[in-house]
Amino acid sequence: MLRMDDRFIARFVAAGRVLFGIACLAAPRQILAQWGKDASPVVLWWIRVFGIRDVVLGAGALVSLNEDQPSTTWVKAGAMADSADVVVTVLGRDELGAAFVVPSLAVAGSAAALGWKATIGLSR
Repeated sequence: MLRMDDRFIARFVAAGRVLFGIACLAAPRQILAQWGKDASPVVLWWIRVFGIRDVVLGAGALVSLNEDQPSTTWVKAGAMADSADVVVTVLGRDELGAAFVVPSLAVAGSAAALGWKATIGLSR
C-alpha cells in the first residue's frame, strides 16, 4: 500500500515542479498553447523564467528531502511561490481568461495546499 506521508507528498510536489519546469524550458510554445496564449518573445521569455524557477525550487526540495532530517526551507519556498501564483492569477483573472485561470488555480492551488501541509508535517 502506498503511504502518503508528508515526505512523500513533498517529493511528489517537488518532482511535479521539476517536470513542469523542464516542460516550460523545452517546449514553451506547447505549454502556452495549452493556455490559449500567444508565443511572443516576451511571453516565451516569461514561461522559460517560470520554468527555471520551478526546476530550482523542485530540485532544491528533492535534495533536501533526501536528508535524514530534511530542512523544510525548500518545500516552504515552493509553497510560498505556489501561493503567490494563486494570488496573482486571481488578481489578473479578467485579463488572463478562464482557459488560463482555471487550470492555473487547480495546479497552483493544489500544489500550495500540499506544500503547506507537507511543510507543517515535516516541521514536527
